[in-house]
Amino acid sequence: MATYNRRGYYQRRRRRKRTEVFTSRMRFTLLCLFFLFLIVFVVLAGRIYSMDKNDGDRYRKAALSQQAYTNTTLNYRRGTIKDRNNTTLAVSIRKYNLVLEPRTLMANETNKDFTLKKISKHFGVELSVLEQVVEEHPDSMYEHIDGLKELSSDMVDKFKEKMDKIKEEEAKKKKEKSEEEEETEEDQSQSKEIIGVWFEEVFTRNYPLGNVGCHLVGFMSAENAGAYGVEKSYNDYLCGTTGREYGYFDTNMNLQRTIKPAKDGDTVVMTIDANVQQLVEKQIADFQSNGVGAERVAVMLMNPKNGEILAMASDVSYDLNNPNDLSGMYTSEQINKMSNEEVNSNCLAMWSNFCLSSAYEPGSTFKPFTIAAGLDENVINDNSTFTCNGVLKVADREIHCSNRSGHGVLDLRHSLMESCNAALMSIGMKLGADKFYEYTKLYGFGQRTGIDLPDETSGQIHPKDQLNITELATSSFGQTQTVTMVQMMSGFCSLINGGNYYQPHVVKEIQNSNGDVIESFEPVVVKTTTTAATSKKLRSYLLSTVEEGTAKPAAVKGYAIGGKTGTAEKNGRDKRNYLVSFIGCTPAEDPEVAIYVVVDEPHAKDQAHSTYATEFASKIMKKVLPFLNQFADKSQSEDTSEKKES
Repeated sequence: MATYNRRGYYQRRRRRKRTEVFTSRMRFTLLCLFFLFLIVFVVLAGRIYSMDKNDGDRYRKAALSQQAYTNTTLNYRRGTIKDRNNTTLAVSIRKYNLVLEPRTLMANETNKDFTLKKISKHFGVELSVLEQVVEEHPDSMYEHIDGLKELSSDMVDKFKEKMDKIKEEEAKKKKEKSEEEEETEEDQSQSKEIIGVWFEEVFTRNYPLGNVGCHLVGFMSAENAGAYGVEKSYNDYLCGTTGREYGYFDTNMNLQRTIKPAKDGDTVVMTIDANVQQLVEKQIADFQSNGVGAERVAVMLMNPKNGEILAMASDVSYDLNNPNDLSGMYTSEQINKMSNEEVNSNCLAMWSNFCLSSAYEPGSTFKPFTIAAGLDENVINDNSTFTCNGVLKVADREIHCSNRSGHGVLDLRHSLMESCNAALMSIGMKLGADKFYEYTKLYGFGQRTGIDLPDETSGQIHPKDQLNITELATSSFGQTQTVTMVQMMSGFCSLINGGNYYQPHVVKEIQNSNGDVIESFEPVVVKTTTTAATSKKLRSYLLSTVEEGTAKPAAVKGYAIGGKTGTAEKNGRDKRNYLVSFIGCTPAEDPEVAIYVVVDEPHAKDQAHSTYATEFASKIMKKVLPFLNQFADKSQSEDTSEKKES
């Protein structure tokens, strides 16, 4: 009896089912679909052939135009820099780069030749140069031409007028032709117009006053960013935001545009007076050329009541429109002999602002600070007296006074008037190292002032733990510690204005491109350095110093000038080189203007005379004070310097 194999039975049954999945009906359906798709394909192919035969040119032109997509950057105008009287110091001038569209030109040979000839004739560029650009970049829609960049508005406007005139003439011809008979394709091909050219707007930086205020204004770097001066420190305000122009050429090759406009930069209004700045620079140049001359001369003017810088200049200057030109400092022969490293080094030195980037020993102009500290600490008063024998032994050293024969007995006022080193050393010792150090820091020495200009240095003062008796003595009259001009001026202004230390600044406000004020920089009182009583006494002492003391040559007829001289022996004492200076103010009773003059190593056999600085300061003040609304009191008697001149 056969054995029934149930498992084998089911396996055979499943195999039969699998072989019967692709049935006859399915094969028939698939065949029908195949023929259906074949028919659709044949119909579409016929349709495409028909479209290509009848409208192929039109569709190809449309496709080409869609590929001619533009994405152009729209440049912003960098903000203007102005002085306090609205005089323009830096401005961006609109210029144009000519742009060719070779693809557009290649589409019409007649108009291509016509356009290139018109460009060549109007702008004075060789026709072969234009033809070469078109031939080398036939598919491009954006090509610059050497020699056709930064074109003036006048030149571009005249060319655009020609373009418009040609268009009008051609439109007139077409209108007349259409009135007579239907215009043919041959007529269209023979019509001439300027195509495939447009003008890209760019801006170039210009400094109308050339080198005036060069260290304050600064210039633009090769990367089109601010370098030095306000151009650098206020770069974020001056920079605008670039825009974009998106577009494509339609079937008639007309540009369809979408524009996101650029936002122009803001205007920076400075505190300086361009007239005063120019006068100061002119006086410095005259001092160097026709006067005594010196290795370095620098001048600062400041408003003691708010910290505004009114002028800041030195004998080194450069043309802001050509900042790499060293011809103002060196002869062409010297420049030709320089290596690239020497050229770069000399440029950096030329761009450096002496008034805030160079430190030096101030000399006796530091004495008012020591006296103010002594008065505020009550270690001295109006009735204090000092004996000067011409020399004072400090530790193992003998430190001389400016008067080697000695001043004798002096009260506090005459100690400043006669600039007695011995008296100041005595005051320094009464203060002690700790208090002297604290006041030195309080007056802003050994630290940056925070002026809104780049590259400020801090100078060097003795650390408290290194301020021994000798350093204390010499520091009390302005030797062995270094300062910057902006430090001295800021601290001095606080001594004469009642004790308010204003942060020095060169920018007054920010305006938008419409001229509306969007930000004002109000005076910032950083700290109080002295009492009102001490400030009043110092103003009186400083007035006496100019009227009767060592600063007599700084007097100006009709003005109450207060101030202090300085004669600092420079490091390398055996060389007998000096930096002489004068720091002062007017009106002495209630100062509106402060002045600081530094003459470093006068070109004289005997450099140790502060008169080089005081006489120069007097000359400057006579010129600039009326521009600062400070007018002479004609009732005042003639000062000593005027009598000497007469």
